[in-house]
Amino acid sequence: MYLGLVLIVLAVLCLIAGIFSGGAFTIVLVPLAVIAVVAAGVALASARAAGITSTPLQPPVRRFTRRGRRGAGPPAGEVPVTPDEYVDARQRNQ
Repeated sequence: MYLGLVLIVLAVLCLIAGIFSGGAFTIVLVPLAVIAVVAAGVALASARAAGITSTPLQPPVRRFTRRGRRGAGPPAGEVPVTPDEYVDARQRNQ
């Protein structure tokens, strides 16, 4: 158990040393990562200040229907209608 903790600490230290050891990628990517973290923090703080607790998108409602045999027709209670009948029903409901 302690050996695992030592390995995790060594891995984190090696990662930090690799990031700050220099190079073209480090010069570009470390500031971009810092900017991204700061922007995410500002967005989170402003969303909480505005009282937003979740995204406005709702997940789609899934309707599970049982499939019948092939050619069995519509499920019980459903009647096949034509487009003209839809128009008539819509006009009656308005």
